[in-house]
Amino acid sequence: MTINLTLVMQAIAFGLFIWFCAKYIWPPLMRAIETRQTQIAEGRAAGEEGRHSLANAEKRIGDMMSEAKVR
Repeated sequence: MTINLTLVMQAIAFGLFIWFCAKYIWPPLMRAIETRQTQIAEGRAAGEEGRHSLANAEKRIGDMMSEAKVR
């Protein structure tokens, strides 16, 4: 076998590998990444909402405490 034939066959095999990955591996992988990104974004939004809720609850508790002291 000559070196030229070996290089051509390796190039063909590499091309087939790239095609296989692009067709069958890449789309599910990208879907999984996008799903994970949306889960992370939703989790961060829920965390921020929780912080705001905690701040509001602390404010209400402060108001209730001052009202109780007045009574």
